[in-house]
Amino acid sequence: ESANRRTYFLGKIIPYRGSWVEFEYDQKNLLYVRIDRKRKFLGTVFLRALGLMSDADILSQFYTVDEIAVKGAKLSRKVSENMLGVKLSEEVKASDGSVVVKKGRKVSPFVLKELQKHGIESLPAHAEDLEGAILASDIINEETGDVLAEANSEATPEKMTQLIEAGVKSFSV
Repeated sequence: ESANRRTYFLGKIIPYRGSWVEFEYDQKNLLYVRIDRKRKFLGTVFLRALGLMSDADILSQFYTVDEIAVKGAKLSRKVSENMLGVKLSEEVKASDGSVVVKKGRKVSPFVLKELQKHGIESLPAHAEDLEGAILASDIINEETGDVLAEANSEATPEKMTQLIEAGVKSFSV
């Protein structure tokens, strides 16, 4: 029944001369590409052929990346459009001590303007705030060369704890 309600997207590039390129999704919602109606292959293979070499390159091409700074055991993120829709886990106060935004409020365009008007450049970020966020690039331990977290993997609270313990200074989601 749910298959009947699923929307299906198909895109084609048909030039006057040269190869046709068709984009389609399969039943598992994976993007595939066909060139000249031949065998289909994954869309990521096509993007890599166009010069986007890593997962990080592909992610940065299609999403705006947010930098998360790590100071001690605390995370913070820059105030930007990327925060729209995020529920604030603590109240935000201006330099004079007045409350700019209450705890639990979602960041709307109005709230974003208020934060910028009061000169608030970054806000504390908790691991729960980043739930559902995807890491935009591989995070590598500088000393050992070990990959602590891979690009395109979910930023889980457990992973955030590992990154803090490993002494990572910043990462992008």
